[in-house]
Amino acid sequence: MSGDYRSKLFSSYNATHVSHLDGDDESKLAFFREYSRVNYLQHLGNFDRNATEILEIACNKGYLLAALHSLQFKKLFGVDLSPVDVEKAKQIVPAAQISYADAFDYLAENVEKFDVIILKAVLEHIPKDRVVPLLDRIKSSLKPSGMVVIDVPNMDWLFAQHERYMDFTHEVGFTRESLAQVMRQVFSSVHIEKGKPVMGSGLKSRVELQLRAILVRSLNFVFRLIGEGASDTWWDSRSIIGIAKND
Repeated sequence: MSGDYRSKLFSSYNATHVSHLDGDDESKLAFFREYSRVNYLQHLGNFDRNATEILEIACNKGYLLAALHSLQFKKLFGVDLSPVDVEKAKQIVPAAQISYADAFDYLAENVEKFDVIILKAVLEHIPKDRVVPLLDRIKSSLKPSGMVVIDVPNMDWLFAQHERYMDFTHEVGFTRESLAQVMRQVFSSVHIEKGKPVMGSGLKSRVELQLRAILVRSLNFVFRLIGEGASDTWWDSRSIIGIAKND
């Protein structure tokens, strides 16, 4: 990590920031199970769940890895810079191999190791001059047929101002264009899509999802009247997801 202020912030990240935002473990696990199902599973469907080696960079407390384990993926790995998070992740998902290490060093030591590497809410924390070098390391750690999934906050979102500045360790924000731009520096096959909202289950959630779709269509009509490309922004999605194949 570059910059003394970043070291100080990350050394107390849980106490000063995350603990004030996170819900209880069960709520977080339920969210990640549904989020993984609607946003990641379609891209992981062709992988053998018993043999596929999946790494999550900056795995936090292991909620996403636990969600993937509930989807029957067996070979799971995580790396994180927070010793508190690493110990918690080992409790949340004991089946995964969790390491306390800098991601750059960890990737350098695991060349052509992984079938899938996932970063959720990570790339926006990386200083600009280290984003492409990190992607280079990720590419070298993927098997020849491997895939990376990069999930970041969407700066075209209606409330992106809050998303961008809610965390002092955020270094940069991405739209679908800029995420594709940096990923194409390293990968030749890049696809960007909207992150789908997690609405829960039951009749109430289905009604909310339908009402949301009506609202989005209505506002897009208004934005087309406004012009200047407003209707072409992905304002209705809180996250954007980049998928790249190691072709």
